[in-house]
Amino acid sequence: MTQTEEKIENFTNSVGLDLSSQFEKQVSRTIQELMDSLENRLIEDEIKVDYATYVFAKALDEMVDYLESPKLLN
Repeated sequence: MTQTEEKIENFTNSVGLDLSSQFEKQVSRTIQELMDSLENRLIEDEIKVDYATYVFAKALDEMVDYLESPKLLN
């Protein structure tokens, strides 16, 4: 088993198969919507990929920032 497969398995075991599948489907659906919205634009494919890479990298950075920020406990 690769390190990536182990991480996916650990995540699935931690949150459950339903939530894991839901998260994966939501991300896949978002990527598909982005591809569909850019499909008929007169933009080079490389620029589309660069833009999508930027958007998802920014989202991941925001996720890391959120997870690393202190949370108020009730």
